[in-house]
Amino acid sequence: MTISAEDARLELLALMHGWTVAVGAKDDAYFERHVDADWRYIDYTGMQRGIKDYIALIQDVFSYVEDFRQFDVRIVSGNVALITGIYHARADFRGLGLLEKRLAFSAAWEKRDGVWKALLHHTTELPS
Repeated sequence: MTISAEDARLELLALMHGWTVAVGAKDDAYFERHVDADWRYIDYTGMQRGIKDYIALIQDVFSYVEDFRQFDVRIVSGNVALITGIYHARADFRGLGLLEKRLAFSAAWEKRDGVWKALLHHTTELPS
């Protein structure tokens, strides 16, 4: 059964908020459940990471907050959703200090056996 864009939007927005909490809690179980093994993350600097690299990166995060300003979902095929939007990110990193960025993003997620899995996340820094 195909999910509606609005139902997917509500579920995925909750998962993105959960992602933020999981970063702060260093909750590997969240990422094991909701991230595909071949997931790719391209950050605003152009750095590309897989999930193992990302989990290593977040070990140095003291706190992390995302404030979504725009969050749009489109179902592109069956249970595959494309998310686009804008968020304000604030992260406190060991050794780097506080980083605050306004980011445009796109992400692809797929619902498999009732569980959403992140496939791709890409960010671009926007002017403040």
